[in-house]
Amino acid sequence: MFSSVDGASPGTKPATQRRSRETRDKLITALDELLQEKNFDEISVAQIANRAGVSVASVYQRFDNQNAAVAILVALYLRRVTQWWDDFSRGNPEPSGRSSLREALVHVGRAAWRQSDELRYVMRPAYLQSRLHPNLLDEHWRRQEEVAVSGFRSLLQNHADEIRRSDLTRAASMAAYFFNLMFLGRLLHPEGMSGWNLPTNADEFAEELADFVCGYLGVAHASGSPDRLDH
Repeated sequence: MFSSVDGASPGTKPATQRRSRETRDKLITALDELLQEKNFDEISVAQIANRAGVSVASVYQRFDNQNAAVAILVALYLRRVTQWWDDFSRGNPEPSGRSSLREALVHVGRAAWRQSDELRYVMRPAYLQSRLHPNLLDEHWRRQEEVAVSGFRSLLQNHADEIRRSDLTRAASMAAYFFNLMFLGRLLHPEGMSGWNLPTNADEFAEELADFVCGYLGVAHASGSPDRLDH
């Protein structure tokens, strides 16, 4: 959910000609604009085509005939998430020097908070539609989960001296899963978060997540070499 993604968009037909690519891009941009005005369920293929200035027939020439609007949504989601992480990485480098694991986890949490705020209008309907049309996004979710786990594994390996768990592969999977679930809840039910008395700003939320993960990992707050913690 919170990583850069690539690859062809499911439900999108190959666009080899420049004109075809331009039409596809117009349709993706049109849906992007419409989603900032209304919910996805209120948007029709005809509305997308009209906003893009193309015919409805052009939509079905470039996207899946049965689920054209969903296919455009998936293409938009993949584009926006990839662009967001590229822009964020350039403008927000990871903590310099030898930062602690907790500091690195806080950095990840802040990024995920910001992404869910800025891209909620795309990410929320994309996730909900993926549950209704698993054939369009299941492969993508699996690939994204692998990327997320790989990223956490690299992070934990860089801070292995702070961690009391020896199975870093399992630990990375658990940490990635925990982060994903915490932000998925915020993404899908932002209005319901207040009932849990959770932090309402990025810094506090990220710090709480980092503390939870550090507790699971057995990160020592005192000096000395901790014993390994395994089940």
